[in-house]
Amino acid sequence: MTSPPTRPSIVVTRERHLTKRGVLWLGLRCDVRCKFCYDERVPVAEKGWLKTQDAVKALDKFRFYYGNEFVDFMGGEPTLHPAVLDIVAHAASIGLRPTVITHGMHLARAERAAAFAQAGVHDFLVSVHGVGGTVAAIHGRGRDNAARQIQALDNLCVLGIPFRFNVTMIRDNLTQLEAIAGLAAEKGALVVNFLTFNPYFEWERDIDIAFQARHSQIAPYLMRAIDICTAAGVEANVRYMPPCQLPGYERHVYTGFQLPYDPHEWDYNSWYDTGHEGTPSPEWYYEASRRQRDRHSYRHVPACGGCSMREICDGFHAQYAARWSGVEAVPYPGPLVTDPCYFVRHQDKRDYVHAGSAPRPAGPDRPRAGGHPAMSTLDLAVGGGAGARHIRPGR
Repeated sequence: MTSPPTRPSIVVTRERHLTKRGVLWLGLRCDVRCKFCYDERVPVAEKGWLKTQDAVKALDKFRFYYGNEFVDFMGGEPTLHPAVLDIVAHAASIGLRPTVITHGMHLARAERAAAFAQAGVHDFLVSVHGVGGTVAAIHGRGRDNAARQIQALDNLCVLGIPFRFNVTMIRDNLTQLEAIAGLAAEKGALVVNFLTFNPYFEWERDIDIAFQARHSQIAPYLMRAIDICTAAGVEANVRYMPPCQLPGYERHVYTGFQLPYDPHEWDYNSWYDTGHEGTPSPEWYYEASRRQRDRHSYRHVPACGGCSMREICDGFHAQYAARWSGVEAVPYPGPLVTDPCYFVRHQDKRDYVHAGSAPRPAGPDRPRAGGHPAMSTLDLAVGGGAGARHIRPGR
């Protein structure tokens, strides 16, 4: 097996800085049918793959125009893209350290995992939504799914490739959150992201979604899972849940206002190809967080009006509030807080030694958008049905 590439040193820190991680959807094709996936509602005829030349163009712009140092490859299932190894290799070659977000099952083949190591993959973000038979039940198709995921994790350990977990929390897996945290500790995952179900895109018109769990149902299991992660030195993050739902655990909670300060989350600037060269100011990201909140239809319920955290919290999704109202909201007393890092600066976080700026490609000095082919406006609407994931708020 191939030795893994050199990776930046990992540090544990409470310093917070703006993320330098881009994201690129390679297409929406997938070989499982997770019951909560909004991509499953996209017509098959509209699913395809992003062309390799379009991926290269995007990656060059992420690195040389926006100054990103990392990139996440999204799907669908990116490991199925016919040119994924070439795309990963290009990202690695320009100093844009690539992460592949995957269900991981194709990495159960040792030679496939080794091929990604050879291509220069930085790490994997593995979607682990359960243990045992729950995995296949959530996936909706496949055989020996849980066993294949375990084998994949073992293969990554042998290769020395770091990995993190994503967990979407639904009724089906609440009682397994502690077991998933235990698996992360056992296998050596660096991070576990616990995500609430997002009724975005193709789900946004549904009110009664059978598998959706209330925050108050999730919280007891989630708190115990966070405790397991913390005891094992595994970073635990909670996405898209108002911090008032996890009293005492707020430092782990990331709404859209905190995401720009998580090095493993996506840069609103490059994600939506806004045309702002380099890294904008914290004030720019604050306004971008507001736009993101509106884009995904988060709302403040009446109780939020008197909450001191209302300027750094998304509130509740409109679908969630329509289904269960805002009775779970617990406003924080005190003066108004406007610092997005008010809670999260107290979390011990895994971060990387920065790669620094990259040399620009040949062309005019300091090219602006349109001034160099790599810097022209990106058109990712052809991206295998995933173009809507890159359309910026307000368009």
